[in-house]
Amino acid sequence: MIREIAYSITLLFLAGLSAEDIRTKELSVYKVILFICSGFLFRLSEGKFTWYETGLCLFPGGFLILLSFLTKESIGYGDGMTVAALGLWTEGWFTVFTVWAGITLSGIWGGICLLRRKKEKTIPFLPFLLLGMEVALIYA
Repeated sequence: MIREIAYSITLLFLAGLSAEDIRTKELSVYKVILFICSGFLFRLSEGKFTWYETGLCLFPGGFLILLSFLTKESIGYGDGMTVAALGLWTEGWFTVFTVWAGITLSGIWGGICLLRRKKEKTIPFLPFLLLGMEVALIYA
């Protein structure tokens, strides 16, 4: 029951951040920090706060933050921070599957945009992360 509540809260956060990402192509730092802090509080309340396990949950987001730095923000820092918060709420492997599904779906969308000759400079990632989480909930 607690896991389903965590997934529901995560979906609501991602839906709100996705709408903002589509509209402005930026994320509110305050909302992302709220998402991260509430994830830490959730892990504490669940009694699963060990540094090792928390580090594993934060690893996918940390990896995206590293990619943000290496690609000079082709992938935004907010995306990496959001994935880190997602890891706190949903555990490590579920997050990895969600990110993989989101990247796959965004790649398909990017291919469609290229075929239709739409030259968008950036594609918001969080809507695809939201879809990736929905795919993960169905298949994982």
